[in-house]
Amino acid sequence: MNKLIVPKVILHEHIEGSITPFMAQKLAEKNHIPFPDSLCYPTGEYDANEYKNGRYRYDETNFNQFIQTYDTVSNFLKTPEDYYAITFDFLNRNARQGLIYCELFLSPYHICTTENNGEIIWHKEKFHQTLTQMDKAIVDVQKQHQITVRYHVIGVRHLGAKIVHETLRFIQHNPHHFITGFNIAGNEKAGHFDDFQDSHQLASQLKLQKSYHAGEIESAQSIIQALKHGAVRIGHGIRAIEDENLIQQLVKNNITLEIALTSNRILVNELHGNIYNHPVRKLYEQGVRVTLNTDDAGIFGTDIEKEHHIAQSIFHFSRLELLDITLCGIYAAFVEKAIKEHLTHYVLSFFTSDDKNELQQAITSQHYHPAIIARFLEYQRLLLLTPVNQ
Repeated sequence: MNKLIVPKVILHEHIEGSITPFMAQKLAEKNHIPFPDSLCYPTGEYDANEYKNGRYRYDETNFNQFIQTYDTVSNFLKTPEDYYAITFDFLNRNARQGLIYCELFLSPYHICTTENNGEIIWHKEKFHQTLTQMDKAIVDVQKQHQITVRYHVIGVRHLGAKIVHETLRFIQHNPHHFITGFNIAGNEKAGHFDDFQDSHQLASQLKLQKSYHAGEIESAQSIIQALKHGAVRIGHGIRAIEDENLIQQLVKNNITLEIALTSNRILVNELHGNIYNHPVRKLYEQGVRVTLNTDDAGIFGTDIEKEHHIAQSIFHFSRLELLDITLCGIYAAFVEKAIKEHLTHYVLSFFTSDDKNELQQAITSQHYHPAIIARFLEYQRLLLLTPVNQ
């Protein structure tokens, strides 16, 4: 164990969006599907150091082009074994960078539906076979890395409230022990959270914890609506910066934002393509619990190490603050209490003597928001129960 590595958490990654250009080409060849010349930049026309696994070509100012790219890439997946390949590739690549906990977003609509004369057909057997292959990929990664993984079910909002509810009904009859969360995702401009009443209620009935996409493309009001319908985490949520009362609500209720710096820079028009306009630092300093995520790692050309590097180099997050961000992720994880406690103590075991001294100085200085100080005090208490690396 490298004691200077910061253990990392991902709460927000769409499994189909994790497909890198190199992996997409392999899948297309395997399944005998034409690979559009316009889908990716040719070798030599992009920075291979920044985009180590190839780079997709789409207009970064056009959300619909991103969705089209996502759907094109998703269509290369044809068999359960394809899902094994992309799950192993994503988890193994990020586990080498210190990822210890990950929540993968699954879209049953993408995995196991076909359409016949306008009727959506849900293929139960294919869904089970796919999750079996994904489970196998997790086990194979765990042979070399200490990592825990859980799944979210995605309801694709731009497909309409009926399909989102059918998705949950399908899961109701086809449960899986790793499915612990429900997420309404897709184009935020398609529909209002009030339109999904049946899905909100069914998710609660199924005891699936809710993390809804909001406040990325739409305003802070969308976050308020997501919270009204039971979301305990918010996918993205950066538009919260527009509403001081909302920020206070997030802090008071320990709501965690699943922030994806690279993704937000590309898709959020209000940032004008400039990462320096991102409000992650301001949100953190106001006491909001934030996490760092990859969102669609393959499509955006990122990984968890890259997201941490951006946070550190551009927004000047210290090692202590990055450890705090990881612990915020574990606190908000949709995982069993015992595992959550184990992961918390595991991260605390990475605190060096220097980290412990910095923690004490941060508490004493009162430089931080009271909500952060409260977290730091809890870490200090737990550290007395946890071996500290020297």
